[in-house]
Amino acid sequence: LVASSEIDLYPSHKNRDILVNELYSDSLLYELLISSKIRLAISIIKSTFHPKLPSAISANFYTKLGYAAIIHRKQKTAKKHFEKALAKAQSSSNEQVIFSVNLALSIMYFFDCDYKQCKNQLLLCEQNEEYAGQEKAHFFNTKSLYYLYTGDFERSMTYSDKCIEECSPEKLSIGKELFLCTALQLKGVAFLSKNDVDNAKKYCERSLYIANRSGYSRCVRLSKAYLAGVCAYRKELDLAIKLTDESLKGVEDNDISVPTLICAAICVNRIADNISQTLELHEKLTTICTTPSAPVTFSLYQLLLLYQQQQDHSNIAKTQEKITESLNVLGLNYWNNIFLTMISKGRMR
Repeated sequence: LVASSEIDLYPSHKNRDILVNELYSDSLLYELLISSKIRLAISIIKSTFHPKLPSAISANFYTKLGYAAIIHRKQKTAKKHFEKALAKAQSSSNEQVIFSVNLALSIMYFFDCDYKQCKNQLLLCEQNEEYAGQEKAHFFNTKSLYYLYTGDFERSMTYSDKCIEECSPEKLSIGKELFLCTALQLKGVAFLSKNDVDNAKKYCERSLYIANRSGYSRCVRLSKAYLAGVCAYRKELDLAIKLTDESLKGVEDNDISVPTLICAAICVNRIADNISQTLELHEKLTTICTTPSAPVTFSLYQLLLLYQQQQDHSNIAKTQEKITESLNVLGLNYWNNIFLTMISKGRMR
């Protein structure tokens, strides 16, 4: 990959070893992944692989390959890479690498909507938090995400704050602006879930500011989507629709952010009474997420609110049944209890 001089056709073993060690110890590969230069990251990793790589370095490279697969929603490929990474990490006895692989597995299970396994992996990370190194912000961010989805808003906000603190200028962290941006998004959504729309908007606006500063397109899209949702609840519908349109413009269908972006657009269009657009977006989402998932369940709830507004009793009953079934499969007990209480009281929000 790197020649020993301008006229050499192939790299020397010495230069190759230097490159491997640099890639292992530096955040270059991570930077490439979060800035959407996925193919370049994969090419570099595969170019440096060889049978005699130390187990810790192999584990690190397999972990990065797993993240590259997750970004394009290739869950089966990601799982294969992470399993290889875990085996290599365990044989290396390097606690920091083992922590890193367990954190990666927790993220994989989260996007699989397997929240029980996600929690198990996070507990393994928690027991070895002293080995988090530069990934501490990533770890806190993942815990915040898990607790937000499972309905524990106070804990979610606690870990968002920990992530924000870890992303302070004086602390060393991988992908600092990415995780700061996400932590602010999650705190904004937690405030919205508690009906505090003013704080929700404040944190989502700050998230968009950080995202624009970072230049990471995925961060910008997601920050716009979350802010759009908050604006819709504040009845700032023109701005909300503008933000969702911008968040979806040019995004690739296989990008990891697409289900979240579509959910935000569904929410905004439902509040704006754009019925046909809401239904079209739901149909698009179900072609992307073909198994029970949090995004589809959220979208079904938006449809339920729409059907209730239209007094479409046939679709109301069917959708309620689908939501309850999905929440049971996903094991999202908090949301299931809230939903059943709403049904019994005949009050949705």
